Amino acid sequence: MGEAATARGAGTGARAATWADAEALSATLARAFHDDPLMCFLLQDAATRPAKMPRLFRLLFKLGLPYGACDVTDGYEAAAMWRPPNQWEIPWWQYVVNGGEFLGIFGWAGARQVTATMDVVEKNHPHEPHWYLQAIGTDTQKQGKGYGGVAIRRGLAKADAAHMPAYLESSKETNIPIYQSFGFEVTGEIKIPDGPTLWPMWRKARA
Repeated sequence: MGEAATARGAGTGARAATWADAEALSATLARAFHDDPLMCFLLQDAATRPAKMPRLFRLLFKLGLPYGACDVTDGYEAAAMWRPPNQWEIPWWQYVVNGGEFLGIFGWAGARQVTATMDVVEKNHPHEPHWYLQAIGTDTQKQGKGYGGVAIRRGLAKADAAHMPAYLESSKETNIPIYQSFGFEVTGEIKIPDGPTLWPMWRKARA
């Protein structure tokens, strides 16, 4: 792989995403998560999953947009969705307000499964103030070239500037070494009933 094909070689940067970026970054994340165990568990119909995943990430972006904490690389190669300290939990009223979109993606049966799954995940979520990396993904054609690192570093810089820890759940065991390279460490396992295992990872505050 030539240097020009990498994020560093291309001089790629990252910036805060705006609503104008919603469609492009949602498409990037949908492609990045096409084989993600948790996404495949929540959207089990393989025939409809490709169309529903961009809608799901668009909804997640919409819910997080008021915090201005979603970062995207210059060419939409990668995106990182963060939640700032004390804002990691999606309040119940947002589910109500966005109920039409939520049910349009999952249906009634799927919505119940999502709610039950998120309940398990949230019960394992740390309550110490921290930056929460809700989702990060790199377009399939750009993976392994440093674009995800560009996206994640912008959020980590905010955490470090505020001397705050950071947290994420890895839904792929193979991604754990990548997150470890950024200072995250596995703190346990979250086993979803009849579903995949997630690995919670914590990054200590930097002085």
